[in-house]
Amino acid sequence: MNAKVRPEHLRSPGHSKPCSRAEMEARVARFRDRAPDPGAFPDLKEQQGQRSVSYMLSPGNTGGPAPISAPHNFHLSISTLSKGVRPTVHSHPYNEVFMALDTRFRMYWGEDLADWLDLEPFDVVSVPAGVFRTFENLDDRVGHLVAIFDHGGDPHTGIVVPPAVFEKFYRNWNPGMVGVQS
Repeated sequence: MNAKVRPEHLRSPGHSKPCSRAEMEARVARFRDRAPDPGAFPDLKEQQGQRSVSYMLSPGNTGGPAPISAPHNFHLSISTLSKGVRPTVHSHPYNEVFMALDTRFRMYWGEDLADWLDLEPFDVVSVPAGVFRTFENLDDRVGHLVAIFDHGGDPHTGIVVPPAVFEKFYRNWNPGMVGVQS
């Protein structure tokens, strides 16, 4: 086989940067220790006990309180949803990647959410920037959905919502309170 050599893929000899156990432990987010952020989105009050968002990795805690706040070029959260519960419809100015962990989820997308597809556990979908979307847990037990925000800055900037969602949840919402609203 005559494969093209890609110099950027070549490896070089070297040594590991030192990293103590304490330094590595500070970069661990344990699922069992996740803490929901009640102020992440204004609709969480309405869905209390049925849905939560826990940031596991958020550079500088800009998305919300997270065990891992070291610099990265993305954010990672875990949403916990009861059957039939949907987050408010919205879009971001960057790609979002989702993976169902332990239940089936239906993702709805588009202006009228007319399109949908189902995700089985460990299926992954990458939602393009600017596309409205929401999810729904299809199973009769609480489910978990991993979200990776393909953006290292504040993930709450540039969010677009349909006009009806804006009037219901966002017109009088203080976005400066993300992470601390109750």
